Amino acid sequence: MQIINELSPDGTWFELTRDSVSVKDPIVLIHGVGLDLGMWDPQITALTEHYSVLRYDMLGHGKSKAGVVNGIGTFIDQLKDLLAYLEIGRCHLAGLSMGGVVAQGFATTEHDRLKTLILMNTVYRRTEAELLGMRARLALTREEGLKPIADAAIARWFDSYFQETYPERIETIRGKMLSNQLEPYVLAYGALVEADSEIKDALTRVKCPSLVLTGELDPGSTPEIAHRMINDLTNGELAILPGLHHLTSWEDPDLVNSVLLEFLGRHAQ
Repeated sequence: MQIINELSPDGTWFELTRDSVSVKDPIVLIHGVGLDLGMWDPQITALTEHYSVLRYDMLGHGKSKAGVVNGIGTFIDQLKDLLAYLEIGRCHLAGLSMGGVVAQGFATTEHDRLKTLILMNTVYRRTEAELLGMRARLALTREEGLKPIADAAIARWFDSYFQETYPERIETIRGKMLSNQLEPYVLAYGALVEADSEIKDALTRVKCPSLVLTGELDPGSTPEIAHRMINDLTNGELAILPGLHHLTSWEDPDLVNSVLLEFLGRHAQ
């Protein structure tokens, strides 16, 4: 197995794990806002046993450069540029939260390049009521910085039992949130808040097998939103994971990995 860690010419830090010189139809993983490619650590061993995997830091996150952000399209273009640099034509594309929105935007014009699409704990065609909390958190971050938003994220993403049982996981996520630079984070979160005007009904154009996954108790990427996505997909499958919240991939990695591998196993050929 070969692992490549590199900075692309346009400033994207990525990790490509592959078992041969050529990369055929890899799984591409896009993390959530405020996190980095390490968000996928609980999935990487399970996935790389069977597939080549590409994960990367979104602009202004982790080791990727920060720069001018013109809406969610900036992050969609980053993905397109990275795939072009690596000469990847077709792929399985998976994104969680903001990563899922970027994946939807990519699918708007590049749907023919998708072998499968996996949308995890993400949002789509939000109502104004669904946007209220996000707008409030964006304003809070602008006014008070990263600590309040990191504390709010932990409270929303994990219940008290999980926080008490897995303190090391909580501190890892909190550390990732607090390590962000304020301005790039605000720009990225702002792009996520306003993304629906660019994404619109992107999923109506997706024909490949698609998996929509969320937690039963996710307060933002709700089961209701997941059903909305399924209704627009031609070939969609729904997985509502009981008792889980927003960061399902950290709450119950074994369950999430089994769902991902079962779906990919049926559609990877």
